[in-house]
Amino acid sequence: MPNRILGGGSLWLLMGGPALSSAQSLPAPAAPPVVEVERGLTAVSINYLGGSISQERRLGSSITLTYGAGAHYSFYSTSLPIGGTRFINVVDPYFGRDYRTSGLTPYVFGELRLYHTLFRRAQAGRNTAHNAANYVALFGEAPLAKRPLINVPNLALASPVGLKYGLRRNLARHLYAEGSVGLAAKISHRQRTLLPRLDGGLSWSW
Repeated sequence: MPNRILGGGSLWLLMGGPALSSAQSLPAPAAPPVVEVERGLTAVSINYLGGSISQERRLGSSITLTYGAGAHYSFYSTSLPIGGTRFINVVDPYFGRDYRTSGLTPYVFGELRLYHTLFRRAQAGRNTAHNAANYVALFGEAPLAKRPLINVPNLALASPVGLKYGLRRNLARHLYAEGSVGLAAKISHRQRTLLPRLDGGLSWSW
């Protein structure tokens, strides 16, 4: 019978050793980390000309629904014709007399957000607590009081609805900063006005 040259594996088997499996010798691949927005956040915020309290709830791995209430200082003057502020529509810019108005307006709001950079920031080792990422959002706001802000027939109380792009970044364990830019349609029963929207603020969250 011709001689055969036995390999290392065959020699091991002939000596009574257990069979070796390449699958057994390789460690199982680690599961990728789960990255998703916070289940729920409560925040008290100071923003441009006002403040608010809100709840943010998770709808999906990177989608949230935010709702809350706040107060905003609105003003308008014919000597500084800026087209009104957040909750004011100017019906006729050529109204026949000078006037001014201002007031602290309570309001409720809702917002649907997509945090599209959350996973990428987590993979890069960035701090994503409190949903610290860039986002695209649909938002709506509704004022709850007409007086004393609307005091002449040339002004109408408006409800802003729009689209914005923003970012949130952590400053401390419970403190974060946020800013956004977008477009808002200010809707009233007498007029529709499309204006740019710029927001910024600080929030304490838990």
